Amino acid sequence: MQLNKILLMLALCLPSGLLSQPIEEQRVKFAAGTSGTTIQAQITGSEMTDYLLGAGQGQTMTISFQSTNPSAYFNLMRGNDPEAIHIGSVAGNSFQGVLPASGDYRIRVYLMRNAARRNETADYTLNISIGGSAASTQVPGADYADGLNGGPDWWQVTGLTAGDTLNVRSGPGTSNTVVGALANGDRVRNLGCRMNGGTKWCQIEVPGDQPFTGWAAGRYLHEGSAPGGRNSAAASEASGMIPCAMSTDQPMTTCKFRVSRGQGGTASVWVALPAGGERYLDFREGRLVGSDPGMTVLQEKTGDLNHVRIGGSERYELPDAVLYGG
Repeated sequence: MQLNKILLMLALCLPSGLLSQPIEEQRVKFAAGTSGTTIQAQITGSEMTDYLLGAGQGQTMTISFQSTNPSAYFNLMRGNDPEAIHIGSVAGNSFQGVLPASGDYRIRVYLMRNAARRNETADYTLNISIGGSAASTQVPGADYADGLNGGPDWWQVTGLTAGDTLNVRSGPGTSNTVVGALANGDRVRNLGCRMNGGTKWCQIEVPGDQPFTGWAAGRYLHEGSAPGGRNSAAASEASGMIPCAMSTDQPMTTCKFRVSRGQGGTASVWVALPAGGERYLDFREGRLVGSDPGMTVLQEKTGDLNHVRIGGSERYELPDAVLYGG
């Protein structure tokens, strides 16, 4: 059982099919008098690079990652622990959190399997910084999910990078399934907070035509007022029907969908499958960057219509209005 658990964790932390590939390790050191550094480098195909740096318990680590290849991501792990603190292909290309223990932390840069198989290249910029302890970085009087019990009735999402979204998960931690996404300004009901390691997570209820509950990182939640009328959270959500087909020889029919939008074509789309369940589609700046784990994705654009193929057989057609609103 223990061996199976380790193998499962490794599968989460590495791109599938690349577990046997050699990994280059580089020790990161900050210049004297600084608390961060910027790394510019390149990987090709199945290459992976681990950046190791030491940090103390209670310090705040901030990582941002930009790449010329949308299939390039980073994972964050503690030392040699195979369980990832942050999985880039699921949680996005930025991270900020309070570190749960002192020691080495490992930032792994890699290409997803589809890009690695094509021997694609990714030029990337990795920004890393480490601040003081969590207690010293909190501003007195600031209200960003700073209590585990009580607190305001409503939170407002703030602090996201322009065009980014805040993942809402089925449980308190990045290993849990994404059930929704929020944008800056969205307002959600406060259902209470709890700690998971060194990170504070808050259970929330998202209002709108299709309300749902989940967990979000507390650092992005500030006290907000109750929504009145058509609030920003509801305005960034929509539902309807899109053309779909579940196999290559099946004529197009229609499937129900729901969408939660950020800005500039950043959107999370869930399509109700005829046989039950949902297919998840993740768009960033109008580009399809991912789907459910293990599913290949392909996007072609004709005018304002996005032709999407998932897993080689499923087909969907999404107008730009689904992603951008309007």
